[in-house]
Amino acid sequence: MKRHMLWSVVGYTAVIGASLLTRRSAREAYRRTTGDTPPENPARRDTRWRDALVWGMASGALVGVARVVGSRLGEEAKRRGERSRPRRALRHLKD
Repeated sequence: MKRHMLWSVVGYTAVIGASLLTRRSAREAYRRTTGDTPPENPARRDTRWRDALVWGMASGALVGVARVVGSRLGEEAKRRGERSRPRRALRHLKD
């Protein structure tokens, strides 16, 4: 595996991790704020429009921000990794 591939994997992992953590945090914040769980399926008839729209906007915005932050952090880690000399664990990788 080449170094740039390794750092790409690190970057994508950061994006996925940030998204999952944010989604989990958003669910907990919704529960604490409203006293109810967020709608599992906003398209169901028993879900109020207000709840569906609030949850959709809030979770979408938060996950979008988390993806941008994760991408930026992943790219920064990739740049730092490319600038630094290879560590012992990465010596077996060929560029």
